[in-house]
Amino acid sequence: MRISFIGLGHLNSAILAGLLAGGFDTSNITATTYSQTSATQRNQEFGIDVIATEANAEANSNAVANADIVVLGVKPPQMVATAQGFAAALTPNATVVSVAAGTTLETLAQALPQGQPLMRTMPNVALTVGKGVVGMARGATVTDAQVEQVDAVFAGSGTVFHVAEKDLNLVAAMAGSGPGYVFRFTNALAHAGTELGLDASTARQLARLTVVGAGTMLDGPDADPIALENSIATPGGVTEAALQSMDGAGFDQVIVDALKANVTRSGELGA
Repeated sequence: MRISFIGLGHLNSAILAGLLAGGFDTSNITATTYSQTSATQRNQEFGIDVIATEANAEANSNAVANADIVVLGVKPPQMVATAQGFAAALTPNATVVSVAAGTTLETLAQALPQGQPLMRTMPNVALTVGKGVVGMARGATVTDAQVEQVDAVFAGSGTVFHVAEKDLNLVAAMAGSGPGYVFRFTNALAHAGTELGLDASTARQLARLTVVGAGTMLDGPDADPIALENSIATPGGVTEAALQSMDGAGFDQVIVDALKANVTRSGELGA
């Protein structure tokens, strides 16, 4: 299986790193970046063939010419033009995998040869630490075997969830933006500790390590956040008092409203 990465930003680089960590043969991977400086750096970092588009106008077409899977990870406004640029070089069975928000399967399909296998993914930034979450929707012409191949590409960097395309924006609202919510909560916890008397450095470390520890407790297929919450929120205790205060402030509804705002904005960006 030959794989081409079009663009090596944070997410595509994380997917590539996970693939290589699993022992994938570097000789079967090609990638492109814009600048020659970046191409040289990525070549040294990953040990793969990286072509700079600023130096070679046919770089993307050359990279995808013999690929079985093309991972398209450029910025959303560049997705369609980039796909159009290499479309003629694709083999009929090459699966194009988009890694970006906003660009629908239908829109991308119009930029590619008719019937080209196409999948749309919405990964989150935790791919960069091998703990990513990936929402994935398949196009009409993708076979089960091609889905399995694409799943394998992401296996080293995250967990794939197959959903209908209509649900991708909600997956993105939960998982794609979710790390941002966790970071905001961590900062709020640290700020509260400082406001109530701790020095800022101690408060930041306490908040960070508490979130890391809680995340580790959740890192298992059978981990139940409610059960874990109940295990420390004893009746009449201090944790229960704090959680009841959160309930009174409408904490759960704040999260629902945040996801609604996220999905609404995704719809606007994709319009």
